[in-house]
Amino acid sequence: MQEILRHFPTLVLGFIVYSCSGEPLDVDVSDIEVQIEFVRVEQKLAEAKSVADIKTVNRDLINSCGELYEFYMYELLQVPVEHDSIGEYLWYFQTDPVIREVNEDIRKKFEDISGLEDQVVDMFKHLRFHLDSAPVPKQVITYNSAFRFGVTSSDQQVGIGLDMYLGGSNRNIAQLVEFPQYMKAKMDEEYLPVDIAHSWIINNILNGQPGETFLSYMVHYGKLLYVVDAMLPDLADHLKIRYTQSEYEFGIVSEYDIWEFLVDMDWIYSSEIKVLMRYFHDAPTTVDIEGSPDRIGQFMGWQMVRQYMEKNPEVTVSDLVEETNESKILKAYKPEPYE
Repeated sequence: MQEILRHFPTLVLGFIVYSCSGEPLDVDVSDIEVQIEFVRVEQKLAEAKSVADIKTVNRDLINSCGELYEFYMYELLQVPVEHDSIGEYLWYFQTDPVIREVNEDIRKKFEDISGLEDQVVDMFKHLRFHLDSAPVPKQVITYNSAFRFGVTSSDQQVGIGLDMYLGGSNRNIAQLVEFPQYMKAKMDEEYLPVDIAHSWIINNILNGQPGETFLSYMVHYGKLLYVVDAMLPDLADHLKIRYTQSEYEFGIVSEYDIWEFLVDMDWIYSSEIKVLMRYFHDAPTTVDIEGSPDRIGQFMGWQMVRQYMEKNPEVTVSDLVEETNESKILKAYKPEPYE
């Protein structure tokens, strides 16, 4: 088979519907209690009118937001929050013309985040339904990260850089040279809920990194995305994997051909780093697969795990997370040619 696939079906679909939002993921979470505090760090800092004010705000945020705020400040300013000159550093940051402009864009776009708050609480209710002992965050803090990071998680908190979700056409995002265009195009608020889910699952639900083989990576990311299915059952499928609708449709239409290609190349048990990088990491496209989105290996792993769960209805989300027999999941996977 040629290295570059050229025989995938032409995309003629206007819209493909594939969802795991039915049983067993369509569940009632109304009786589940989840309490999450939301703290708008960027608003509190923006309200300071002087160096003295900002020192007071900094002290309050150390007390209320703890470790994650300290991490945010150190990553942003490269000085500890207890530094003697932290007030001056913060004042300089807050009064920088570009930062003030970004803060204003955040204020306009995210002035009311009550809808996001409700969605976040609901997704963690779903997580608790399926994994009753799973940790949930006690606090979510938002801030202006100066385009350094989107969502990060500790074992008790979630941090969100709202500047990373202002939209690809935002006046400052459009000028960023450190991000390629394919990444800037998806710096949009529609991907924010799933980024929160991804970050939390990776750091607090799935123990450890993928194994060394292509199959291990597929199963790892398949589990990740199936837990996203469970947490956000009503979210559009393409958003769950950070695809556009057309990118997701490409995966559905081409699944069988991609699988045949992977088998033909004898990559299922490969541990070649170059191959793993091509198929599971961010990029403009997946090398070898003409016209494809990036991370197609993650997409294939997701479909594999979905088939495994469909064919084994007695298996719970908790069972899936704990399952270590990758061959058992592989044996259930039988993609069919798209018609």
